[in-house]
Amino acid sequence: MALHVMDEANRCLQCKVPQCQKGCPINTNIPMAIRLLKENKLNEAGKMLFENNPLTTVCSLICNHENQCEGHCVLGRKGAPVHFSTIENYI
Repeated sequence: MALHVMDEANRCLQCKVPQCQKGCPINTNIPMAIRLLKENKLNEAGKMLFENNPLTTVCSLICNHENQCEGHCVLGRKGAPVHFSTIENYI
């Protein structure tokens, strides 16, 4: 597994009220995708993302993450947000 992706996933705080998910226009369960990745359940994570959005691969490349999920990440208030675009593209 790509170390930079896991490093990014490990930064996720698994918020009880995930602002990243609220910022996503299609309500992707970002914390669950990250949790599944960290549990080495890559296929489950991919299936979950695909069921929510069959164009998840395209969105990982062209979606405006900075203003949506990443723009709502609480870590971004004092530094860099979790870059879910990198994680989503890997999954």
